[in-house]
Amino acid sequence: MLLTQLLRRRPAAAALIVLVSALEVAAFPLGRPAYLTVQGSSGAVAIAVATGLAACAAHMWFVPVRAARSGWAAIALGVLSYPLANLGGFLAGMVLALLGGALAVAWRTAPSPTART
Repeated sequence: MLLTQLLRRRPAAAALIVLVSALEVAAFPLGRPAYLTVQGSSGAVAIAVATGLAACAAHMWFVPVRAARSGWAAIALGVLSYPLANLGGFLAGMVLALLGGALAVAWRTAPSPTART
């Protein structure tokens, strides 16, 4: 019951999808950390984009009132990940970031059962 109430007040699906997209974007550069120096700035930018996506997911979870802002940021990072971070995590990370960001932008809190108009 408590978990249901907690999930109802937060964009849990959007945060989870954006977090998975961050993991997907960071998977290739961090797959072999020894090659990170060979990848150069592309690997560093991919890590930065993945960190930004993870921060958006955490912001969606901990500050659900401002989930739309995090959603727009996740969409922007997802679009930027295509040219900057290994084709957006081989397109899967970019698509997940766009989907999670769109869910966060569209998310609204459920009205409480006591507040009826």
